This record gives sequence, C-alpha cells and structure tokens, in this order.
Amino acid sequence: MSSLPQDIIVDILCRIPVKNLLRFRCVSKPWCKLIDGPDFIKLHLAKSTSSQTQTFLILKYSKNLYWVSLDLLESPSELDQPLMCYNHCVKVLGFCNGLLCIRNIVDDVAFWNPSTKKHRVLPFLSLERKRYSGNSVCNVCVYGFGYDSVHDDYKLVRVAQFSSVESESRYFESEVKVFSLISNHWKRIGDMNYIFHYPGTNGVFACGCLHWVVSRNVEVKDKLYNIVVAFDLAAEDYKEVSLPEFGVNDLDVELGALGEYFCVVSNHCDIHSDVWVMKEYGVMDSWTKLFSIVREQVGGYFGYIRPLGYANEGKEVLFQRDKSDVFLYDVNEKIVKNVRIRGSPIPYKVNICVQSLVSFNVYDGRKQIDGEDKKNAKKRDDFLSEGFKLVL
Repeated sequence: MSSLPQDIIVDILCRIPVKNLLRFRCVSKPWCKLIDGPDFIKLHLAKSTSSQTQTFLILKYSKNLYWVSLDLLESPSELDQPLMCYNHCVKVLGFCNGLLCIRNIVDDVAFWNPSTKKHRVLPFLSLERKRYSGNSVCNVCVYGFGYDSVHDDYKLVRVAQFSSVESESRYFESEVKVFSLISNHWKRIGDMNYIFHYPGTNGVFACGCLHWVVSRNVEVKDKLYNIVVAFDLAAEDYKEVSLPEFGVNDLDVELGALGEYFCVVSNHCDIHSDVWVMKEYGVMDSWTKLFSIVREQVGGYFGYIRPLGYANEGKEVLFQRDKSDVFLYDVNEKIVKNVRIRGSPIPYKVNICVQSLVSFNVYDGRKQIDGEDKKNAKKRDDFLSEGFKLVL
C-alpha cells in the first residue's frame, strides 16, 4: 500500500474495525501517527456511525457487563471493566461515540473505551451536604453523559436533589455539577428547578443535549408528562422541549435517539406504543409520528418499550421491552422481528454502542485553567509572595 496516495490509504483504513487498526499501529511510525491522530479518529467514528458496521450491544446483567455484535447477535463476551466492583454491580451512566461512563458502589466514576481498553478515572465528587439549612436529604441523584461538539469535549452532568425530611415542609433544592474532560475538573452551575418523573433514570443524549422527563411542580403526583428539560452541553444551560400532544396522561414516556433525531416513545398501558421523532430540534410543530406498535405484534404483556437505535442501515429500529429482551421493528414492512441473543443472560439492561478509537490522550495536551483554577493559583502566588516578604 506504500505506492497508494495518502488519501486512498486513509479512506481504506477508516473502514477497518478498531481491533485490526490497533494492530496496524505497529506497521510503521507513519501509520501509528495517522491512526492515533484526532482527524483520523473522527473520520473513523463518522464512517462507523453512518455504516453501522461496528455497532455493538452492551448488556448489563447482575454485576457483569457483556457486549455482542449487532450483526451476529450471538455469544456475548464479558467485558473486563476497569473499576473495582467490590462484589457489587457497576452502573452505566451513559454512552456516546464509543465511550461508556461507568460508576461503582463507592462513587468512583470513569470514562471508558471498551474497544481500546483505555479509561480515565474522574476526580472524586462529594455532595455539599453542609450548604442546606434544616433537616434535608438527597433523595435523587442522576447523571448524564454526552459530547460537546462545539468545544470538542466530553462532559458528565450530575444532578443531586435535596428535600426536607419534615412532613409539613416542601423544601426543595438541587445541586448541579459538570465535569469536562478537557479541563479534568468539576464545576458548579445553576440549579435545575424541576422534579424528575423517573428519579433513577439518567439523561438521554441527543442533538447535543441531555434530556429528562420532568415536572415544574413539586406537588404534582399524577402522570402529567408534558415537559422535557434539556441541558445544552455547549452552552451549559437548560431549556424546555415540549412533548407531542399524546391526548392522554396515563402513559409511560421513554426518550431516545434515532439517528440524528431526538425520539420519544409514548407507551399506552399495554395497548400500543407510538414512536415520535423531532425532525427539527426544538420546534414543537416538527414532531412526527413514525409508527405505532400494538401489543399483539410484540407478543405478550409489556409495560413499556424503549428505543435503542437504528439497525440494518435504518430499515429497522431496535427496541428493548421492559428489561427483558429486545426486538426489531421493520419500518417498511411494519412487522416485529423477535431477537434472540444466543448465550445471553436474561433479564438484562441493554444499550447500543459503536466501536471507536476515541482516545483520552488527545485531550491531555488541551488542559485549560478555568476561573476557579486561576483563583487557586492566585491564592498560592499571594501566599508565596507573603512568605518571601517575611524571609526578606
């Protein structure tokens, strides 16, 4: 291949699986430099995402993680995750561009690329319990993980919500912090003044934002699903995204991403499920119902179905039913295809993930000193300056 033009070599290599590319790094120093370069990593990721040739399912069962090829759907391989599990399960907080964000029982958090077996442990983050007056308790703690394309940065958001333990009080406050891979630093941002409808559900990444189903009122107790709060990872600010007009309130709402679109599934009490996409993000009138799935098609009872992503070049959509199994829906034929992952444990929680070369080393040379670091640096300099004066 040495006689081929460079652009042809790049075009060939960007279609090759990650496992092979990691071996090809040993071919020569120019190839190693090319494959490790940020431009090639982004090109390879774009090719893999568009072609869906390197798409895997991440299965979580008990305390173990497995992955299996979406093309083969057989013989899942157990993943050797990098955090100590202390005989407890490791939770997947989110996934994006081939990276998983995971957390163990003692709140160690890491960004992890299972394809390259590289990871980055985040600085430990505790709750600021002392800042709240009276008797309060943290009753909600959710996360969201995604990619900030404006600043080429991977970010993790943690939302902790505190409420009063006194029955006559309706005290409520939140604490929101954002971790940036570039700065390797957590920072406090404005509070999120919404109530989570699903307190144990982490944010869904789509269109550059993290999404949660919420309510504005702490007193609301019925199922009134009309608001999604979105956290813009680039602007680091909140905005509301209106849901489609479902016509009823007694339903379950699941969020997801289908290709480049933000997706919502409205599950109507074991009768049918409607799948919606927002064709123009943030525009209420752009909500479009793609199709409906009735109970008879799926076979048997289901509480809800959750969208995972496109398969077979966009001709099919992959769903998980409750927390038990997965199935494919053929968009053109309008039929359900049951999927049996041979050798997999049941039940399991599943996420869809693309293999990638995304590396943490690319960000090592881009550390930025933010306002708090500058403040700490000034305090240190002032302290040293006073010390020198004393010596003199």
